[in-house]
Amino acid sequence: IKMQKKRIEFSYEEYSSIAELNLTDRELVEQALVATTQASAQFSKFHVGAAARLSDGQIYLGSNYENTSITSCAEQELLSYLHALYRNFTIASLAVTFNNANLGSRSDFPITPCGKCRQLLLEAEITSGKPIRVIMAGQSGKVLIATGVASMLPLAYSAEYINTQA
Repeated sequence: IKMQKKRIEFSYEEYSSIAELNLTDRELVEQALVATTQASAQFSKFHVGAAARLSDGQIYLGSNYENTSITSCAEQELLSYLHALYRNFTIASLAVTFNNANLGSRSDFPITPCGKCRQLLLEAEITSGKPIRVIMAGQSGKVLIATGVASMLPLAYSAEYINTQA
């Protein structure tokens, strides 16, 4: 067997600020900023908010949750809520942003979903059969938009590995 080199590419849109976004995307980022006010971040002081627009246009919010024994990301909390409400749902787009309350901290860079959240979002994307637009922002500065979580998590773990029969 001959070794082959392969390449994975990732493309995304970059905007210089939230103001450059279309009204629909800007509204979702603004709702994610509202969600940061509901975060429970007493340890990290890093308040993360997520807002998902479902295929029917409804918007749902989630925020990070910290206590002495567990930390949950905003995206994870949002997905848990949606699963409890609907079981089956289609996220058309999701915005994630933050408010860093640590003294001397920056807030002018886009936050991206962590690896665990990318996996959870990917599974929601696979279940719905529709790519999720992921809008990543800070309180100011550039904004990144990826179309499809699959592109953000190359070589992802898949349920098909579990269900494979020998």
